[in-house]
Amino acid sequence: MASTISTISLVSERHFLCPLCKDIFSSPVTTPCGHSFCQACLCGYWTRHRSDYCPLCKRLFHSRPDLSVNRILADVCDNYRKTRPESPEESHDTPQVVDIDQMIQERLKKVDRLRHSLQLLKNSCVREVRESQKVFSALVDSMEKSHKAVVTAIEERQGEEERVVEKLVKELEQEIQQLRNGDTDLGPCHSQQSHDELCGGGGQKSVAVSTTSTTGYSERRDWSKVSMETDPCMGVTRRAVSDLMDMVKGELRRLSRAELKKIQKYTVDISLSPKTAHAFLSVSDDRKQVRHTDKHQEVPDNPKRFDRVANVLGRESFSSGRFYWEVEVGEKIEWNLGVARQSINRKGKFTVSPANGFWTLSLKSGGQYVANTSPIVTPVGLEQKPRKVGVFLDYVEGRVSFYCAETGVHIHTFTDSFTDRLHPLFSPGRQHGGRNIAPLIISTSFCSI
Repeated sequence: MASTISTISLVSERHFLCPLCKDIFSSPVTTPCGHSFCQACLCGYWTRHRSDYCPLCKRLFHSRPDLSVNRILADVCDNYRKTRPESPEESHDTPQVVDIDQMIQERLKKVDRLRHSLQLLKNSCVREVRESQKVFSALVDSMEKSHKAVVTAIEERQGEEERVVEKLVKELEQEIQQLRNGDTDLGPCHSQQSHDELCGGGGQKSVAVSTTSTTGYSERRDWSKVSMETDPCMGVTRRAVSDLMDMVKGELRRLSRAELKKIQKYTVDISLSPKTAHAFLSVSDDRKQVRHTDKHQEVPDNPKRFDRVANVLGRESFSSGRFYWEVEVGEKIEWNLGVARQSINRKGKFTVSPANGFWTLSLKSGGQYVANTSPIVTPVGLEQKPRKVGVFLDYVEGRVSFYCAETGVHIHTFTDSFTDRLHPLFSPGRQHGGRNIAPLIISTSFCSI
């Protein structure tokens, strides 16, 4: 009887184990072929192998399946985890029979998958090169056209000023000749006409001419009042560069939207870890929302719980691969989002910065968005207040990026080198007299951009 119970227990436990990490399922997902894995394990596996196929039966999916957490299996695993007995040491007495032919076939299939993945990689790189050539060619073309327009505008203005000066010089030479000949009639009508031509209807000029309409030496034109600007093209280049900047910003927005669409295929289901939540924070039953209560709650202390800073971590942790999630911030006036090292200090006060294991974006209560960089924070200017923020972690490349999920606008990217496991981090901010009472919500639906 004892042997039968032991066998049943062993079989039952195997049903709860992820084939990849060999641990009890965490956020389990099921592939179209019917096999289940931890969501993070499967996404990491696909990222490392650069191809979407089942790690067990090797079925290749033409596009990455849209996986949702198997809630029933997740609940069963959570219940089993609570009642799980201490695992006895596994017996190694039974020798394993190795099927050489099967091993060869598995490796041959692996070679085919690697070659297929390599071809996909090459195709992706070719597309990226073509896209970059298209973008940069357009930028260079715009810069050349803009520069040509600036040069043309400067040359035209120079020609206008030269014609004005030549006309003034000619009139002065005529007047000098008249003075030498003793001619006191300096032609008031001619003088008035010259003044009208140079300072009147031909558009605003940089030459100022003072004339008189009377005759005689004592009342002749006062040429000391005649002047001209020697830098008439001031600001032309700056205005052209400003126009180029607007064009570049528009192109950046387009590229950012396209980038976010690609990133969204790395979406993972994130849930909050109540045992890490500060005592002032309240985590919803479905572990998707967290809000600040402004009062201390009776919660058991443990080494994983924050005791001074009102943070809570995500239950999932990552040590490789790419992962994306979105957080609804709505109209909140204060919050902090990002990722943190598993080994961060959770007791006492600390500065949220990369040096201390935090890579986060914040909205301050004064309305300023900042990236919490070291040694000082970096202000982030946003044209539109995001209601939903996307967080993208590329562990291998060492990047944590933030996006406005509604518009696809890139907000900020941290670049670092990661060695520890990373957890999503959330801080809803204080209530501020009820103005910031809304929770942070981990989104389960994603924006179409």
